[in-house]
Amino acid sequence: MTSRDTGFAPLTAAAPQLTRRTSRRLLLAAGLAQVLVLLATFGRLLGHPGQYLLVNHYDGIRSYYALATVLRQPLSQGLLDHGTNYPFGEYLFYTDIAPGFSIPLHGLVRAVPGLEPYGAYAFDLFILSGFALGTVLLLSMLRRLAVPAWLALVLSVALPWLAPQAIRLGVGHLALAYVPAVLGPLWVLQGLYGAWRAGRPLGRWWLGLGGALVAASWVHFYYLGIMGMWVGLFLVLWLGREALAARPWRALAGRAAAMLGATLVFTFGLLQVLDKRAGERPAGADGYDWIEWKFQVGSLFKGYVFNKVRFLFERTAGVPYESSAYLGAFALYGLVVVAVLAWVSRARRRRGLAGPALLPALPPATEPSRAWLHLLLLATLPLVLIALGEEIHLDNDYYVVHNYLNPFLWLHKLTVRVTQFRALGRFIWPFWWALLLGFSWYAGLAWRQAAARSSRGLQALWVLLAGLAVVDAVHATRHYHDNSQRDNLLRAPATAAIHELVGWPEPGRYQAILPLPYWHQGTKVDDAPYLGVDPDDPHCNNGYQLGLITGLPLMSNKAGRTPGYQAAELQSMFRPGGPDPALLARLDPRPILVFLDTAYYDGRNNYYREQLKDRPEVLALFERVPAFIQEQHMRRLRHQGSWSLYEWQARK
Repeated sequence: MTSRDTGFAPLTAAAPQLTRRTSRRLLLAAGLAQVLVLLATFGRLLGHPGQYLLVNHYDGIRSYYALATVLRQPLSQGLLDHGTNYPFGEYLFYTDIAPGFSIPLHGLVRAVPGLEPYGAYAFDLFILSGFALGTVLLLSMLRRLAVPAWLALVLSVALPWLAPQAIRLGVGHLALAYVPAVLGPLWVLQGLYGAWRAGRPLGRWWLGLGGALVAASWVHFYYLGIMGMWVGLFLVLWLGREALAARPWRALAGRAAAMLGATLVFTFGLLQVLDKRAGERPAGADGYDWIEWKFQVGSLFKGYVFNKVRFLFERTAGVPYESSAYLGAFALYGLVVVAVLAWVSRARRRRGLAGPALLPALPPATEPSRAWLHLLLLATLPLVLIALGEEIHLDNDYYVVHNYLNPFLWLHKLTVRVTQFRALGRFIWPFWWALLLGFSWYAGLAWRQAAARSSRGLQALWVLLAGLAVVDAVHATRHYHDNSQRDNLLRAPATAAIHELVGWPEPGRYQAILPLPYWHQGTKVDDAPYLGVDPDDPHCNNGYQLGLITGLPLMSNKAGRTPGYQAAELQSMFRPGGPDPALLARLDPRPILVFLDTAYYDGRNNYYREQLKDRPEVLALFERVPAFIQEQHMRRLRHQGSWSLYEWQARK
């Protein structure tokens, strides 16, 4: 099929053609500009390998610890992380360390052992490199959309910092902050559509699209749901349009089905093969349709804490981080400007006043860039409905809207597996990107019209709007500069106090570490009884430090989709009568090193009592710890402040 056959021009036809050399220089300039921004923002971390982490709390420090324990293991131990959940361990797919990166890194570290201390640094480099790669991908996409070079350059550097993924850096969801996981598949999808419009061969584009979706999924499996559905819906709309127009569509449908099927095989299918416990894991997940994890419409207008330029109106209440989707000053004030100029133009026409157009007329619906963006935006609408949840609560929960248009509502009736994508607010990300890409395209049209008519005032207006994106990005980078790059708590000098407590290197004497109070998170709430205990961050970090210093695995766990029987066996340690025989059978004859922090029992820190006050059965297990130590005849080895180390002969 040729562009003459369809009556369509190639996707880039509206753009002034740059030479290949000029285009490469522009891409190089954008990439270098973003690298400079990264150096200015994260210079302390980048300039001191291993001394700092992007974050050192909550899920972030958990991921770094999991990566550290995986990298110290021999390759013969496979994909099971033996650093936590002892004696079961946990597959690294559930530890948020981007398996597509950490598995090859593991092989490299085992080949070059001297790289092991820099594993966390390499992981941070991977995540931050996503901003530079995202900039190059975004610039290429904007140039295909005929966005002027200067505007494309500005937006390609600024928008990755404003995207909903970037905010994940603050909460430690590092793999979710990898921007190319969204822009990579989009770039290939745009190339595929453009090649089809131009009548060029499509084979490499189909392969590239499948590869991009697979790569994104192995960064974080939420991207399989988010990007897989977005691309799939785009293809359905595209094929539907061709079928309705009585144009050939069956060949496209066959290739699309093959690509999506292969993507599913090499992601979900491969995971089922690699995860030997797939059949033991809960099919569903907790937190699905929880208000704090759903998209809230006000988040589109609610600036982040670092934004200095606020929108005309915004909600006063904070926005849950899972709902973060602020559109930014460039898009929001740009839409206001467009509305005002449209109103002025209409009023002028009503009065019969002549004058130059203030806004560009949209090109025909068949124009390639507009057609692609139209399909892209339409494909996000089902995802917006998913992000809103199955129920939409209004007026302080006095009213509820049953969201029957939500595809997940109907899928949920067929399978509980859909609840694995429980953080529904993340499905708003495609809408954010589609809207920003669309408005960037329209801003480019407006600039070109103003430039062609030498309208300096309108040109200045669009430059000012683009400047708002720069202002937002500057404030974002300052925020990340000041609120990330934390001390690496998993190495000296942060580990000095724990190292002093241990005092002696006896790596082979003990089989594992039991932190007390005990924490174990990852099982489902509807497991009877629910035994999950969230750790207090300092206590959790002390356990991680102890694990790395001694080289011993922790009997605690913080992951997702852990089989419930594992938590039940581990929690049985604290019941009257002692551990479950099934657990004892999994242990070897060596003693267990017990790490106790008495501050949680003598009233100095009531974190666990407050957490468990409405769960009397688990609270009773927490309160039994002093009796557990006595009943098991543990021998105290060391004491330092509120910390004590005990030796427990579990199998005697």
